[in-house]
Amino acid sequence: MRALGLFALAVPLFSQPSLAELADKTAPLADCAALLASIPDVKTTQDTHIEDVDGGCRATDLSWAESSYIHYRIDDVVLLSPDLLQTFEAGKLSAAADLTLKGLRIVPQTGSPLQDYIISLSSTGIDLHLAYATDPAERTGEVEFELSAGKLGRLSLSASLSDFDNSDVPLSNLTEVTGTLDHFEASLEDNGLFARLFAPPILSTLPADQDPRPAIAAAQEVAIAMLASWPETTMPPKSLAALSALIRAFPKPEGSWSLSIDSEPGLSLESLSSGDLSALSAAIAGTRITATGTPAAP
Repeated sequence: MRALGLFALAVPLFSQPSLAELADKTAPLADCAALLASIPDVKTTQDTHIEDVDGGCRATDLSWAESSYIHYRIDDVVLLSPDLLQTFEAGKLSAAADLTLKGLRIVPQTGSPLQDYIISLSSTGIDLHLAYATDPAERTGEVEFELSAGKLGRLSLSASLSDFDNSDVPLSNLTEVTGTLDHFEASLEDNGLFARLFAPPILSTLPADQDPRPAIAAAQEVAIAMLASWPETTMPPKSLAALSALIRAFPKPEGSWSLSIDSEPGLSLESLSSGDLSALSAAIAGTRITATGTPAAP
């Protein structure tokens, strides 16, 4: 569940969990120390340093508990956002934010100091950067995300949106954000990154008492068949071949991969988040997908 934990970790740094209780709060927090103190499960140590910086907050040596047996340690975190102390307390999505986490590591809590130490030896430090900016007047938005895990590899994502409206959206319900995806880019440099961080939470949804390989193979072919059904104006043969190789490489897609999506009419966030493949296929008209891939040498 590490990959889910990484994203869950970023959420408390943008918002407080009990947002419903904060709906009537309008007074800003006093400072960055008060901001961190207001986030449950984020703990400081004797080495923690908290400072107010231009445009936001910075802190070092923090820990966060995903559960009683999995904790995370962060060397350095910087959160920048307009009127951060005001919007954070009010539980509203701000017009822009920039979050940087450095030296994020899993800290196991098995109850055995020896086992905790052994597991920590294979824990790789991860750097995360998540930023977005919006123009309320133009109703546009830009989003960037990057995850770097040293020798394991790097994942980067970016998106451009139009008809974008995040005004008065509570952080407790980000599904209220509306808009259209005009451009999306993704690149993956993988040397074990996906298998270490992202595959486990996906595979954990399969039956625990069955060999997962037949189910994985069947799902791979279903996904590839759907992509192959799209017109070549949307999915050129070279892109189909690259994406097919990427899908069939799951859960270890080691190599270099890239994906670019350009949509003239735009893809609604609602259709993308629905999880309905038929709805996505219907909305894909006017969209061009470009993909490249170079699998790692055996």
